[in-house]
Amino acid sequence: MSRRSYLHLEEPSDPELDIAPLIDVSFLLLIYFLVTSTMQPKEGDLDITFPATQTDQVDVPPVDPLSIHLREDGVILAGVGGAEEELEADITSRKCPRLLEKLREYKSVADTGGSTPFVVVRADDGAKQQRFIDIVNTLSIVDISNVTITGFREE
Repeated sequence: MSRRSYLHLEEPSDPELDIAPLIDVSFLLLIYFLVTSTMQPKEGDLDITFPATQTDQVDVPPVDPLSIHLREDGVILAGVGGAEEELEADITSRKCPRLLEKLREYKSVADTGGSTPFVVVRADDGAKQQRFIDIVNTLSIVDISNVTITGFREE
């Protein structure tokens, strides 16, 4: 009598992927990019003082605040007491030389009068963020830190 032996093969299983090394590599890449990235000092640390929501004492500046208006098309207007003049129409340039000159003049007048310069930045909703950052960088160059931001629509 002959013996029959049956060969039992294991059924093929689905291939498995060990993701532990992939997670290690992704964390190493994340740490590498965090360590090698640098912050731009102008945009990282501006030292701007925003007004508090509730104050015990209202501090009214003796000089009229300088109003800077950023229109939707990127044009920058500035003026004191409601009379605004167009300063920067070249939206491709990141430097704002006429705005810088106007801010230095305003700060000089405020410092001469013994008061603190106060600036109101009004930005339209459709304005580019980079153009707004250009205005804030220019304020930082002149060392004006009392800034109020307005102009956003309430929905």
